[in-house]
Amino acid sequence: MTDEIPTYTEAIRRLEAIVAILERGGMGLDETLKLYEEGADLLRLCKKELATAEGKLNELQLDEIETQLQTEEQ
Repeated sequence: MTDEIPTYTEAIRRLEAIVAILERGGMGLDETLKLYEEGADLLRLCKKELATAEGKLNELQLDEIETQLQTEEQ
């Protein structure tokens, strides 16, 4: 992985590629560990992005509920 932070979509694509490579096997221990570490980093990034998106969705839902309650009170 480069120093540039990939987008969620880029991270998922790279993670899928890493899984395919690891499933094929035939690599040395050092290369396998490097790929595994890169995959773990990408997984953390994806989980963080998903948690952020979930938080935003929850905020939007709360805003919508608040608006509905205010409308019902009037």
